[in-house]
Amino acid sequence: MTNDADRKRDVASAFGGATDGYLTGDVLKQGADLEQLVDWSADATRALDVATGAGHVAGALADAGVSRVVAADLSPEMVRTATTEYPRAEGVAVDAERLPFASDRFDAVTCRFAAHHFPDPAAFLSEVERVVAPGGVVALEDLCVPSDPELAAYVNRLERLRDPGHVETYSRARWLELFAETGLTVEADRETSRRLEVDAWLDRMDVPADRRRESRGMLADAPAALEEAFEFEYESDGDGDGQRLVSYRTGVALFRATV
Repeated sequence: MTNDADRKRDVASAFGGATDGYLTGDVLKQGADLEQLVDWSADATRALDVATGAGHVAGALADAGVSRVVAADLSPEMVRTATTEYPRAEGVAVDAERLPFASDRFDAVTCRFAAHHFPDPAAFLSEVERVVAPGGVVALEDLCVPSDPELAAYVNRLERLRDPGHVETYSRARWLELFAETGLTVEADRETSRRLEVDAWLDRMDVPADRRRESRGMLADAPAALEEAFEFEYESDGDGDGQRLVSYRTGVALFRATV
Protein backbone atom coordinates (compact mmCIF):
# COMPACT_ATOMS: atom_id res chain seq x y z
CA MET A 1 0.00 0.00 0.00
CA THR A 2 2.79 2.42 0.94
CA ASN A 3 4.62 1.75 -2.32
CA ASP A 4 1.43 2.40 -4.29
CA ALA A 5 0.78 5.62 -2.36
CA ASP A 6 4.34 6.80 -2.97
CA ARG A 7 4.07 5.94 -6.65
CA LYS A 8 0.83 7.89 -6.98
CA ARG A 9 2.40 10.93 -5.33
CA ASP A 10 5.30 10.68 -7.78
CA VAL A 11 2.89 10.41 -10.71
CA ALA A 12 0.90 13.44 -9.55
CA SER A 13 4.11 15.45 -9.16
CA ALA A 14 5.54 14.38 -12.53
CA PHE A 15 2.37 15.15 -14.43
CA GLY A 16 1.88 18.40 -12.58
CA GLY A 17 5.10 19.54 -14.22
CA ALA A 18 4.14 18.27 -17.67
CA THR A 19 0.85 20.08 -18.25
CA ASP A 20 2.04 22.10 -21.26
CA GLY A 21 3.28 19.03 -23.12
CA TYR A 22 0.03 17.19 -22.56
CA LEU A 23 -2.11 20.18 -23.50
CA THR A 24 -0.43 20.87 -26.83
CA GLY A 25 0.67 17.39 -27.96
CA ASP A 26 -1.07 16.44 -31.21
CA VAL A 27 -1.14 12.75 -30.29
CA LEU A 28 -3.42 13.60 -27.35
CA LYS A 29 -5.57 16.52 -28.45
CA GLN A 30 -6.94 14.99 -31.67
CA GLY A 31 -7.43 11.76 -33.60
CA ALA A 32 -10.02 9.23 -34.70
CA ASP A 33 -9.54 7.40 -31.39
CA LEU A 34 -10.63 10.47 -29.42
CA GLU A 35 -13.63 10.83 -31.69
CA GLN A 36 -14.52 7.17 -31.09
CA LEU A 37 -14.52 7.53 -27.31
CA VAL A 38 -16.71 10.61 -27.55
CA ASP A 39 -19.08 8.95 -30.01
CA TRP A 40 -19.50 5.99 -27.63
CA SER A 41 -20.36 8.39 -24.80
CA ALA A 42 -22.24 11.17 -26.59
CA ASP A 43 -25.71 10.07 -25.39
CA ALA A 44 -24.74 10.67 -21.76
CA THR A 45 -26.02 13.51 -19.65
CA ARG A 46 -23.51 13.04 -16.79
CA ALA A 47 -19.99 11.96 -17.76
CA LEU A 48 -16.81 11.42 -15.78
CA ASP A 49 -13.41 11.55 -17.47
CA VAL A 50 -10.92 9.71 -15.24
CA ALA A 51 -7.25 10.77 -15.38
CA THR A 52 -8.30 13.61 -17.63
CA GLY A 53 -4.78 14.98 -18.14
CA ALA A 54 -5.11 18.26 -20.02
CA GLY A 55 -8.85 17.63 -20.46
CA HIS A 56 -9.09 16.77 -24.15
CA VAL A 57 -11.74 14.07 -23.68
CA ALA A 58 -13.69 16.11 -21.13
CA GLY A 59 -13.74 19.10 -23.46
CA ALA A 60 -14.78 16.99 -26.44
CA LEU A 61 -17.62 15.44 -24.41
CA ALA A 62 -18.89 18.89 -23.44
CA ASP A 63 -18.67 20.02 -27.06
CA ALA A 64 -20.64 16.91 -28.08
CA GLY A 65 -23.55 18.03 -25.90
CA VAL A 66 -23.03 16.13 -22.65
CA SER A 67 -24.63 18.52 -20.18
CA ARG A 68 -22.41 17.75 -17.17
CA VAL A 69 -18.80 16.64 -17.48
CA VAL A 70 -16.44 16.06 -14.56
CA ALA A 71 -12.72 16.18 -15.40
CA ALA A 72 -10.90 14.14 -12.72
CA ASP A 73 -7.18 13.64 -12.28
CA LEU A 74 -4.69 12.72 -9.57
CA SER A 75 -2.73 15.88 -10.36
CA PRO A 76 -4.34 19.16 -9.20
CA GLU A 77 -2.25 21.00 -11.80
CA MET A 78 -3.73 18.86 -14.56
CA VAL A 79 -7.24 19.52 -13.24
CA ARG A 80 -6.59 23.27 -13.30
CA THR A 81 -5.24 23.04 -16.83
CA ALA A 82 -8.25 21.02 -18.00
CA THR A 83 -10.86 23.34 -16.49
CA THR A 84 -9.04 26.46 -17.67
CA GLU A 85 -8.83 25.15 -21.22
CA TYR A 86 -12.34 23.65 -21.14
CA PRO A 87 -14.40 25.82 -18.74
CA ARG A 88 -17.60 23.84 -19.30
CA ALA A 89 -16.03 20.90 -17.44
CA GLU A 90 -16.02 20.65 -13.65
CA GLY A 91 -12.71 19.65 -12.09
CA VAL A 92 -11.78 17.45 -9.16
CA ALA A 93 -8.49 15.90 -7.99
CA VAL A 94 -9.10 12.19 -7.30
CA ASP A 95 -7.45 8.79 -7.16
CA ALA A 96 -8.76 6.65 -10.03
CA GLU A 97 -8.85 3.61 -7.73
CA ARG A 98 -10.85 5.44 -5.01
CA LEU A 99 -13.45 7.55 -6.78
CA PRO A 100 -15.22 9.89 -4.30
CA PHE A 101 -18.59 9.70 -6.03
CA ALA A 102 -21.88 8.05 -5.13
CA SER A 103 -22.82 4.79 -6.80
CA ASP A 104 -24.70 5.07 -10.13
CA ARG A 105 -23.70 8.74 -10.37
CA PHE A 106 -22.72 8.84 -14.06
CA ASP A 107 -24.08 7.40 -17.28
CA ALA A 108 -20.69 7.51 -19.00
CA VAL A 109 -17.11 7.13 -17.76
CA THR A 110 -14.13 7.67 -20.04
CA CYS A 111 -10.41 7.10 -19.55
CA ARG A 112 -7.81 7.69 -22.26
CA PHE A 113 -4.08 6.92 -22.26
CA ALA A 114 -3.83 6.75 -18.47
CA ALA A 115 -4.54 3.27 -17.11
CA HIS A 116 -0.90 2.19 -17.51
CA HIS A 117 -0.22 4.46 -14.52
CA PHE A 118 -2.70 2.68 -12.23
CA PRO A 119 -1.11 0.23 -9.73
CA ASP A 120 -4.35 -1.77 -9.49
CA PRO A 121 -6.37 -1.71 -12.74
CA ALA A 122 -8.86 -4.19 -11.30
CA ALA A 123 -9.64 -1.74 -8.49
CA PHE A 124 -10.03 1.02 -11.07
CA LEU A 125 -12.53 -1.02 -13.09
CA SER A 126 -14.41 -1.95 -9.91
CA GLU A 127 -14.76 1.72 -9.01
CA VAL A 128 -15.84 2.60 -12.54
CA GLU A 129 -18.45 -0.15 -12.43
CA ARG A 130 -19.74 1.23 -9.13
CA VAL A 131 -20.18 4.84 -10.26
CA VAL A 132 -21.77 4.02 -13.63
CA ALA A 133 -25.55 3.79 -13.59
CA PRO A 134 -27.27 0.72 -15.06
CA GLY A 135 -27.24 1.00 -18.83
CA GLY A 136 -24.29 3.37 -18.70
CA VAL A 137 -21.19 3.26 -20.88
CA VAL A 138 -17.50 2.85 -20.08
CA ALA A 139 -15.14 3.98 -22.85
CA LEU A 140 -11.50 3.08 -22.21
CA GLU A 141 -8.44 3.63 -24.37
CA ASP A 142 -4.85 2.86 -23.50
CA LEU A 143 -1.55 1.87 -24.97
CA CYS A 144 -1.23 -1.87 -25.51
CA VAL A 145 1.75 -4.19 -25.82
CA PRO A 146 2.31 -7.16 -28.14
CA SER A 147 1.05 -10.52 -26.93
CA ASP A 148 4.61 -11.88 -26.86
CA PRO A 149 5.68 -11.66 -23.17
CA GLU A 150 9.31 -10.80 -23.96
CA LEU A 151 8.36 -7.96 -26.29
CA ALA A 152 5.76 -6.74 -23.78
CA ALA A 153 8.38 -6.68 -21.02
CA TYR A 154 10.80 -4.76 -23.25
CA VAL A 155 8.19 -2.10 -24.06
CA ASN A 156 7.31 -1.69 -20.38
CA ARG A 157 10.97 -1.30 -19.40
CA LEU A 158 11.33 1.39 -22.05
CA GLU A 159 8.20 3.19 -20.85
CA ARG A 160 9.38 3.14 -17.21
CA LEU A 161 12.72 4.60 -18.26
CA ARG A 162 10.97 7.52 -19.94
CA ASP A 163 8.28 7.86 -17.26
CA PRO A 164 9.07 6.55 -13.74
CA GLY A 165 5.35 6.72 -12.92
CA HIS A 166 4.58 4.11 -15.56
CA VAL A 167 3.29 0.88 -13.95
CA GLU A 168 2.40 -1.48 -16.80
CA THR A 169 0.93 -1.44 -20.25
CA TYR A 170 -1.23 -4.51 -20.91
CA SER A 171 -2.14 -6.45 -24.01
CA ARG A 172 -5.61 -6.26 -25.47
CA ALA A 173 -6.21 -9.83 -24.27
CA ARG A 174 -5.25 -8.94 -20.70
CA TRP A 175 -7.68 -6.03 -20.66
CA LEU A 176 -10.45 -8.34 -21.83
CA GLU A 177 -9.60 -10.66 -18.93
CA LEU A 178 -9.78 -7.74 -16.49
CA PHE A 179 -13.15 -6.64 -17.85
CA ALA A 180 -14.42 -10.24 -17.60
CA GLU A 181 -13.72 -10.20 -13.86
CA THR A 182 -16.19 -7.32 -13.39
CA GLY A 183 -19.88 -6.79 -14.01
CA LEU A 184 -19.02 -4.76 -17.11
CA THR A 185 -19.79 -6.27 -20.51
CA VAL A 186 -17.44 -5.40 -23.37
CA GLU A 187 -19.60 -4.71 -26.42
CA ALA A 188 -16.88 -3.42 -28.74
CA ASP A 189 -13.10 -3.50 -28.74
CA ARG A 190 -10.40 -2.94 -31.28
CA GLU A 191 -6.66 -2.68 -31.50
CA THR A 192 -4.98 -0.04 -33.61
CA SER A 193 -1.81 2.05 -33.46
CA ARG A 194 -0.59 5.62 -33.42
CA ARG A 195 2.67 6.98 -34.74
CA LEU A 196 4.82 8.67 -32.11
CA GLU A 197 7.59 11.14 -32.86
CA VAL A 198 10.43 10.04 -30.59
CA ASP A 199 11.65 13.52 -29.67
CA ALA A 200 8.12 14.72 -28.88
CA TRP A 201 7.50 11.54 -26.86
CA LEU A 202 10.57 12.29 -24.73
CA ASP A 203 9.87 16.02 -24.53
CA ARG A 204 6.34 15.50 -23.24
CA MET A 205 7.69 14.20 -19.90
CA ASP A 206 10.74 16.51 -19.99
CA VAL A 207 13.01 13.45 -19.78
CA PRO A 208 16.49 14.32 -18.40
CA ALA A 209 19.46 13.97 -20.74
CA ASP A 210 20.82 10.78 -19.16
CA ARG A 211 17.52 8.91 -19.34
CA ARG A 212 16.90 10.30 -22.82
CA ARG A 213 20.16 8.70 -23.95
CA GLU A 214 19.22 5.43 -22.26
CA SER A 215 15.79 5.49 -23.90
CA ARG A 216 17.29 6.00 -27.32
CA GLY A 217 19.80 3.26 -26.57
CA MET A 218 16.98 0.84 -25.75
CA LEU A 219 15.20 1.78 -28.96
CA ALA A 220 18.40 1.27 -30.95
CA ASP A 221 18.85 -2.17 -29.38
CA ALA A 222 15.20 -3.20 -29.64
CA PRO A 223 14.49 -6.77 -30.80
CA ALA A 224 13.95 -7.07 -34.53
CA ALA A 225 10.42 -8.35 -33.91
CA LEU A 226 9.56 -5.16 -32.03
CA GLU A 227 11.16 -2.96 -34.70
CA GLU A 228 8.95 -4.68 -37.27
CA ALA A 229 5.77 -4.63 -35.16
CA PHE A 230 6.19 -0.95 -34.28
CA GLU A 231 7.26 0.08 -37.79
CA PHE A 232 10.37 2.02 -36.79
CA GLU A 233 11.18 4.92 -39.15
CA TYR A 234 14.70 6.33 -39.48
CA GLU A 235 16.43 9.29 -41.05
CA SER A 236 20.08 10.07 -41.70
CA ASP A 237 21.86 11.24 -38.55
CA GLY A 238 23.29 14.15 -40.53
CA ASP A 239 26.86 12.85 -40.64
CA GLY A 240 26.18 10.24 -43.27
CA ASP A 241 27.48 7.56 -40.93
CA GLY A 242 24.22 6.14 -39.65
CA GLN A 243 20.52 6.50 -39.09
CA ARG A 244 18.51 8.00 -36.28
CA LEU A 245 15.11 6.69 -35.19
CA VAL A 246 12.54 9.45 -35.62
CA SER A 247 9.21 7.70 -35.05
CA TYR A 248 7.44 4.43 -34.45
CA ARG A 249 3.88 3.11 -34.20
CA THR A 250 2.76 2.16 -30.71
CA GLY A 251 -0.10 -0.24 -30.05
CA VAL A 252 -3.43 1.18 -28.84
CA ALA A 253 -6.55 -0.63 -27.64
CA LEU A 254 -10.08 0.75 -27.25
CA PHE A 255 -12.98 -0.78 -25.33
CA ARG A 256 -16.67 0.07 -25.02
CA ALA A 257 -18.36 -1.67 -22.10
CA THR A 258 -21.77 -1.36 -20.48
CA VAL A 259 -23.18 -2.10 -17.05
